[in-house]
Amino acid sequence: MTETTVVESDRVALRPVERDDAALLQRSTTDPDIRVPLGAPAPQNHHQATEFIEQTVEEGDNIAFVAEVEGDAIGFVMAEIRDYGRPELVYWLLPEYHGQGYGTDAVGCLVDYLFRTVECHGLQAITFEFNEASRGVLERLGFVNEGQLREAAFIDGSYVDVVRFGLLRREWEENQSD
Repeated sequence: MTETTVVESDRVALRPVERDDAALLQRSTTDPDIRVPLGAPAPQNHHQATEFIEQTVEEGDNIAFVAEVEGDAIGFVMAEIRDYGRPELVYWLLPEYHGQGYGTDAVGCLVDYLFRTVECHGLQAITFEFNEASRGVLERLGFVNEGQLREAAFIDGSYVDVVRFGLLRREWEENQSD
């Protein structure tokens, strides 16, 4: 892992997002294999991706990391910290790393980090009904389906259902003792 690793599993390391990561983050809005499942409505240029880093990562209370495997950036994980309610997770991986368990490892590292360092009763995440991979990540980590909003988002030309997941601290603690 790198000298800037904050948290790691056996296979994945999380490090802070740097401004040099703008090209990586830009890809989430331009690559259809990431953009569509993420629900990003419009592509961003490099300047907009840099502004996202400055405004959302550096200036806010959000907690964001680049996920790495053997020093190579493979994706992004973030907790949007809110004044009310639970922090909401946002995550994606580069398509060439899909289906290999890295998403579960990276999001699992983020979840563990948050429950160990942030005072919060629980976490939440949303995904789209069609995004089976994202739903699988959450379910493997113990998140519970807390409800579905029918046709709540317009993604890639049609309305899709939004599924909300949650994980309470006590549920996470129970999983830690298993």
